[in-house]
Amino acid sequence: MALPGKYILPVFFLTLFLGAMILGPLLYFGLAVVCPIPFHRAMDRALLISAVAALGLFWSRLPLGKLWPVNGDAWKQLLLGYFIAAVSIQAMIGFDLAFSGFISAHLSGSKVMGRVILAVVAALLAPPLEETLFRGFIQRELVRGLGWRVGWVLTAAIFVMAHFLKIPVEIDRQSVHLWSGANALGAAFLPLAHGDFLCGRGLNLFLIGLILGGIFLRFGSLWTNAGLHSGWILGLLLFTGLTRPVEPPYISCFYGDILSNPLTTLVLLLLGLWLWRFYRHPSGSPGNGENAP
Repeated sequence: MALPGKYILPVFFLTLFLGAMILGPLLYFGLAVVCPIPFHRAMDRALLISAVAALGLFWSRLPLGKLWPVNGDAWKQLLLGYFIAAVSIQAMIGFDLAFSGFISAHLSGSKVMGRVILAVVAALLAPPLEETLFRGFIQRELVRGLGWRVGWVLTAAIFVMAHFLKIPVEIDRQSVHLWSGANALGAAFLPLAHGDFLCGRGLNLFLIGLILGGIFLRFGSLWTNAGLHSGWILGLLLFTGLTRPVEPPYISCFYGDILSNPLTTLVLLLLGLWLWRFYRHPSGSPGNGENAP
C-alpha cells in the first residue's frame, strides 16, 4: 500500500536519522580493522549513506527523466548555470578582496594540487546529489502539499539547517559505544538549537537555497541548478583553500569568511533580483517555463 503523501517527508527524515544513528558506530568499529577514522567522520559518512538509502525508499517519487532530461537543452542549461556562477562568484571574491583582504596561503605545490583536486571532485559529486535531494525530492514534495511559495521557502530553510548539521570534532574525545550515534546526532543539532543558523552565513545559505529553488521552479529540470551549484562550490573551495583572510580585515565590519560576509549577501540579493526579472520573461530562457511562478 502506497504511503500517503503527507507522510513521505516525515518517514524520509526519520529513516535518515535512525539509519545514521545505527550505522555510525558500526561503520566506526568496522573501519577500525582496515582504515581507522575518527568517530565524527564515521558519523558524517553514516549520514550521507543513510540519506542516499532513505532517498532510495522513495525512488518512485523521483522522475529522473524529467529532473535530468538528456536532450539538446541540457548542456545549454548546464552552461548557463556555470556562467551565472562564474559572474556571481567573481563579484563575491572581488568585493571581499577590496573590503576584507586576502593573501596567499603560501602552500607547497603538492598541497595546492591536493586542494584543487578536492575542489574539483566536490564540485562534480556534491551538486547532483544535493540538487536531487533538496530540489528534486524535498521541494517537489513540499510544493505538492503546500503550494509552490511555501514549499520553495521551506526547502530553502531545510537547506540552511542541513548545512549547519555538523558532527562536532569534540565527540571524538568520548568512548564509542553502539548507542553513541544518538549522542553524536544530539550534539550535531546543538547549533540549530542555539540559533547559529540565524547568522550571516545562515542568511546567505538561505538566499542560495531560494535562488536554486527558484531556478528549479522556472526550468523544471536540474541541469541549471547543477551548473550553478557546481560553479559556486568550485570557486569557493579554490578561493578559500588557496588564500587566507587578512587579520584584521581592511574594514572591520567586512569580516573574512566569504560565505558569512555581508558583501556576499549583497551579491546574492542582486543576483536573486536579476533572476526574478529573468523568470518573468520565460520566452528569453532555454527552459519550457512550465513551473515558473
